[in-house]
Amino acid sequence: MTGKNVKTWINEISADGVTVQQSQNAYIKWADKYDEDLEKHAFTGPGKVAQIVRDQILNQPVGDVRILDVAAGTGLVARELKKFGFRHIDALEPSEAMLKEAKKAHLYINYFVEFISESQTTIAESSYDVVTGSGLFANEAHVPCEALYEMIRVVKPGGLIVLCGRNHLLNDSETYKRLEPLMDKLESDKKWKKVLREIWPGYLKGIDGVAWCYQVL
Repeated sequence: MTGKNVKTWINEISADGVTVQQSQNAYIKWADKYDEDLEKHAFTGPGKVAQIVRDQILNQPVGDVRILDVAAGTGLVARELKKFGFRHIDALEPSEAMLKEAKKAHLYINYFVEFISESQTTIAESSYDVVTGSGLFANEAHVPCEALYEMIRVVKPGGLIVLCGRNHLLNDSETYKRLEPLMDKLESDKKWKKVLREIWPGYLKGIDGVAWCYQVL
């Protein structure tokens, strides 16, 4: 048992001044209790992402859809996607400790141990029908706004990017105040188009979530 609550862990992985290395070290310590802790706090982000993907995949059998789950962690999004019949799911996640938990449940086909940023990953262009991400934006030491460029690069034209996070970060985080302006710029630059934006209560207990779905052009 870690003996820490979720708020304490969130502070350790994403408080102001936390470095990427410090955040990753905290994830190593949290990995074996991560799923259990978030279940206690009724984490609905992964389910929301999976539901949006299922609702938006209209012209393709779910069993054929290739998905890259970004900041995959222990595989919470993959668990939800599999409930809808999606099975071609790969993980991109920098923490080997977190991916070890996902591997125990055989949640992904391929595991890319990489941190997504504005730089290119080892993944080829236009490899996926869908990119997903839940909780990847978590204040400091997490996925930067500019990672949207790389997400777009690895998705096929016409494919989807479905992301969600804590709504308050769009105003409270200096990092993520830039997120939606960048999303709008990418749309004006005709890199993608907005399919939906949704705010819902109970992302975590007492915290609203925000979800986005964009179609790559």
